[in-house]
Amino acid sequence: MQRLFACFARGAMAGLALCAGLALLPSVTCAQDVPSGPRSHRNVYLAGGEVRSAVPVQGDFVAAGGRVLVDQAVGGDLLAAGGAVEVRAPVAEDARVVGGDVTLRSRVGGELFATGGHVALGPEASVGGRTALYGGTVSIAGRLGGELEVAAQKVTLDGEVQGDVRINAEDIELGPAARIGGGLRYVSGSELKMAPGARIGGVITHDADAAAQGRGGPAAHRGAEGFFLAGGVVSYLALLACAAVFLLLAPVFAAQAPRRIQAHPWRALGAGLLALVAVPLLAALLFITVLGIPLGIAVMALYPVLLLAGFVVGVLFLGGLLPPALKRPAATGLRGTLVYFALALLMVLLVARVPFAGALAMGLVSLAGLGACLLEIHARRKGPPAGAPSAEGPSLPLGDTPRHA
Repeated sequence: MQRLFACFARGAMAGLALCAGLALLPSVTCAQDVPSGPRSHRNVYLAGGEVRSAVPVQGDFVAAGGRVLVDQAVGGDLLAAGGAVEVRAPVAEDARVVGGDVTLRSRVGGELFATGGHVALGPEASVGGRTALYGGTVSIAGRLGGELEVAAQKVTLDGEVQGDVRINAEDIELGPAARIGGGLRYVSGSELKMAPGARIGGVITHDADAAAQGRGGPAAHRGAEGFFLAGGVVSYLALLACAAVFLLLAPVFAAQAPRRIQAHPWRALGAGLLALVAVPLLAALLFITVLGIPLGIAVMALYPVLLLAGFVVGVLFLGGLLPPALKRPAATGLRGTLVYFALALLMVLLVARVPFAGALAMGLVSLAGLGACLLEIHARRKGPPAGAPSAEGPSLPLGDTPRHA
């Protein structure tokens, strides 16, 4: 559990550094902000649903999004995180990639670190330095100039590795084009599958005892850390992206709903608990009649969206409490709100790892946010009640209370 907590903390901190940096930078937030000249002479930071650079980047390229496509040359380091990440253009220095699907089809001049559900290095791929790959399935068909370390469920190697190779996997296959200049050490419960034509220059070592005892050696621990790092970063980025979309589409609602928690905390918790139980019950009642089935399906489809909105509002409330606690000015605008949201989200996710107390805290935040959403919707239907913040009124720091004449 301590290792899990530490890995998750590192993943969340990495996500915080990446996303807070994107929010604080005054320039690049989308591909259109990249200079339109023949080459960008500065570092580029992009975030969005689908991210790609419009021109070659002379400095570092940092990108986060649902899909990240690197099809322009990068003169420095590459740091990318997303649901799917594909690198088609050369990277002059190191590359660090986290994603659901990670594909490399070009050259990396320095070291490569990649982790994801599926990691693939195509025949065009080449890495000048050390390579570390962690994922559910890993396939390698390119040329690696340094050492290779892999931890996965299934590993397929059908390319060239000039250095030593260390693999921790349940299923390991060497294709006919596999060439290993050094030795091969693998930890697995099954024997290595080696096709005719595959060549290994050094000694082959099979550590079956480590696999049977569940130890797996250092590679296994680093592989587990890679999985937790990927999960922490991707989850963190996804929640931060949801908050950004929520703030962009409903800025007034996002500003007023968290204040319902401050004004009426117990009412917000009660409304959230009621909605948590009542919405599935309503859907079940609708499913009783044939005419009500479409409505029941619609209600259940909206239920996860409502729960997610409640969690975001709850974290926005906590983020609004941070400026006075840190003796900093209140957040203004989307950028400032996202920065404090990122800090609050980090704290909530870390606290959630504490047994029992973490689950309780997460539940209270979500219920309070859910109830605040319902209270705000109800107030908008009948007009702003007396003593409640007006949806049309000026924005106030969350720590302040409205003053009435």
